[in-house]
Amino acid sequence: MFSHILVAWDGSASAGRAFDYAVEIARRFQARVQLVSVARIGEHSETDAERQSSLDEARRFYEQRSAPLIESARRQSITVEMLIVEGAHPAEAIIDTAHRVGADLVLVGRRGLSGVTRFLIGSISDRVARYAPCPVLIINDP
Repeated sequence: MFSHILVAWDGSASAGRAFDYAVEIARRFQARVQLVSVARIGEHSETDAERQSSLDEARRFYEQRSAPLIESARRQSITVEMLIVEGAHPAEAIIDTAHRVGADLVLVGRRGLSGVTRFLIGSISDRVARYAPCPVLIINDP
């Protein structure tokens, strides 16, 4: 049923819970897991060197935060890959990545914005669920 699971990963606790669910689903379906992290570089960098430096910094951050989770999953024989993409808006980057890599399930954590805040600025998880090319599992904060 599922062979390629994409997890939106920003290093938060809710993303960690989404990853835990992904590992369990991957175990049941013998699927691979791919973490996607969005580096919002373009709006902060003026030169290619600044852009590359920011991207390298984002890569170090995401790799450091995800390393214990990836190692734990690999000990359970779950294949996990890390992908860092640039994007102005995380939801769009996650959706584009799901299309590009052929994901058949996307997991994303929800931080629990208040009703007014979610209404005004929207929710990344809501946008991903609405526009992703495959089913989306949203993991709410407990």
